[in-house]
Amino acid sequence: MRNALILLTAVCLLPLAAYSDDGLDLWLTVNGPAQEIWENTKTKTQVAVRFPEFDELSYFFVSQKFTTKLNEKWSLGTHPVFETAKKGDEWSNTYRLDLELNPSKFRLGQNGPTISMRNRWELRWKEGKGSDIFHRIRHSTKATWKIDHGPFTAFSIGDEVFFEEDKGKITRNRFYPVMLDSKLGKHKINYYLLYQSDRAGTSDNWNGRYIAGSSLSF
Repeated sequence: MRNALILLTAVCLLPLAAYSDDGLDLWLTVNGPAQEIWENTKTKTQVAVRFPEFDELSYFFVSQKFTTKLNEKWSLGTHPVFETAKKGDEWSNTYRLDLELNPSKFRLGQNGPTISMRNRWELRWKEGKGSDIFHRIRHSTKATWKIDHGPFTAFSIGDEVFFEEDKGKITRNRFYPVMLDSKLGKHKINYYLLYQSDRAGTSDNWNGRYIAGSSLSF
């Protein structure tokens, strides 16, 4: 256990050492309690804000998530979304419909991690782009180990890939070297570090930045 904790600490600190030239962004998310609206279908509200380099607010997101359990192996998600982002002094809005078809979690071996995957198709309407619909596909995979150290109950690593249909390319990747679950009273709180890589247009050039975040679930 001691060696594992040393390794975990090192993984946490490596991104912090690397970000010094670019600054570190802050992302915060709150998930409301899930409410059952009919058999096998639940809904909850999710709100998120982002602060580049811990500075002023530059992004706001709100979604009403509907999840339907189809059977023991698959679930369906239907999530209307509003998001707005600031560039310079201007804010621009995007309206989305997220559709998800996700497999149930499964364990790798008797003592291995639990694997969870998310498959999302986004239909996006952008302010100033008329009635054009922009399609984006996202796939994420996460491996989670249960731990029992201080306030932390689970440790995860993960990755998410973004593919934009109009560009015909992978345009973004998010790598999560560390995610830590904890309890805040009866509620769950997750802390994470991630490195986000973004393609510059349709070129082969990529830009990256480090992000620290937290997600609170009621």
